Amino acid sequence: MRPIVGLVTSEAFAYTGTRLAMIAIPWFVLETTGSPAHMGVVTLFELGAYTLARLFVGPVLDRVGQRAVSVRVDLLAAAALVVVPLLFSAGLLPFPVLLVLVTVIGLATGPSEAAKVSLSPSVAAAAGVRVERVTGLTGTVDRLSMTVGPIAAGAVVAALGSLTALYVNAVLMVLAALVMALLVSRDVEAAGRDGTDPEEGDGYLARLHAGWRAVWGDLPLRTLVAMIMVTNVVDVAVMSLALPVWAAEGGWGPQAVGLVAGALGGASVAGSLIAVWIGHRLPRRATFFAAMVLAGPPRVLVLALDVPLWAVLAVWAGSGLGGGLINPILSAVVFERLPARMVGRGMSMVGALARIGAPVAAPGVGVAIGLFGVSPVLAAGAALYLAAVCLPAFGRAARGLERPPEPPEAVQRPDQLA
Repeated sequence: MRPIVGLVTSEAFAYTGTRLAMIAIPWFVLETTGSPAHMGVVTLFELGAYTLARLFVGPVLDRVGQRAVSVRVDLLAAAALVVVPLLFSAGLLPFPVLLVLVTVIGLATGPSEAAKVSLSPSVAAAAGVRVERVTGLTGTVDRLSMTVGPIAAGAVVAALGSLTALYVNAVLMVLAALVMALLVSRDVEAAGRDGTDPEEGDGYLARLHAGWRAVWGDLPLRTLVAMIMVTNVVDVAVMSLALPVWAAEGGWGPQAVGLVAGALGGASVAGSLIAVWIGHRLPRRATFFAAMVLAGPPRVLVLALDVPLWAVLAVWAGSGLGGGLINPILSAVVFERLPARMVGRGMSMVGALARIGAPVAAPGVGVAIGLFGVSPVLAAGAALYLAAVCLPAFGRAARGLERPPEPPEAVQRPDQLA
């Protein structure tokens, strides 16, 4: 059980740190520049680097090894996180230097998450348990980090400032690297390999292109990726840009950001447990699209309305409940449609493509908030989200979400796409 403990604990540290940074870095930029447009540019560089790194890291993970990549990039992220407050305190952090540092953070956290995700089957094989048990634990950790991370970030930023929150984030990344290095041995990766890879002799670009063909050549996968790409644009714009501005303009402070995000994450844990309990009995396609409608537009629109904080928390909790149902269905569909030998590269490709629109749109969203205010931008985002979900719901590609007559024999760790 030692490899399982190592992987789950390492993910807990790293994922909590990532969620903490989602609040601490935008709040730091807002405090120091007062500009939503600058927040958008920072999001572009960090998420752009994250997405590109995740897009191209698949063949590297196969060649170098997930454990080695995970340890190294976690330490790299920690170093970049520490440098930000050190340079700012010394008066040596102009905006271009900050952009370089958040780019390094993105380049590290993308491969970090991909490495941990793809290590789950090997850990399960080394421990002699079914992979579903490992993915259940790691999935729960991911959802719990969505609750603990934002609440902790809001509390730390409010009490000690955003710079201290970045130090805490760096410590968490170092702990993630240490746990992975000490508890997950090099032999674990070999346990999950069957030695049969017909593309083993192919070069990096050939293997990368094969993963692209497996994803983009499949109509249901292509449609799902395009839909999630649009909804992720709205999600990232809300979490990284609109939510901090909403909290600042309303006088709520960073504590409200943590509470709202924590309500979403906490309810999503309950949604995930519901999916485990009765998900196999529910009609897959109808459940997926209903959950998408519940998870997105209501929580975006409520921020544009003049309602008390408790109402915002209630709506976000309801959206989190729906959001917890999405990833189990989405991941099952992706695994059913990907060839077994393409799972690692295919999942990295799906995760990257689903996120690629968010950093590109972030600067424009920041400018729009500065020009028109946060409420009109939120209303437009809710409408865009709803359209992106409803348009493919009744098309031919949506039939690919239906449950096959016979379940696949091998199920591996799904990546978190929404």
